[in-house]
Amino acid sequence: MKVARSEEQERVWFRSERVFLSGESEWYFQTREGVDVGPYDTQFEAEVEAGLLKELLLNCGDEAAIGITIQEFVSDSFDMGRPLSPRYQSGQAVN
Repeated sequence: MKVARSEEQERVWFRSERVFLSGESEWYFQTREGVDVGPYDTQFEAEVEAGLLKELLLNCGDEAAIGITIQEFVSDSFDMGRPLSPRYQSGQAVN
């Protein structure tokens, strides 16, 4: 299903896990905090990584810890040779 609000790029959304295709071949997942994490090469890879981050976030107690965890998740991707380019909604960065 393709969905787009006014002034937003059209996206193809899959299931309720917030995994979506952006452009022709870049997969992202969206966190509840409004961060689009990706790009990934496949839908499966994005779903697996979304699950990993979800598990990490379950142990966070407050918003500051959630922001730090998301930042560390993205930073760790560089160390593992898979650099991510997170996008923040409304120009807001995670604390």
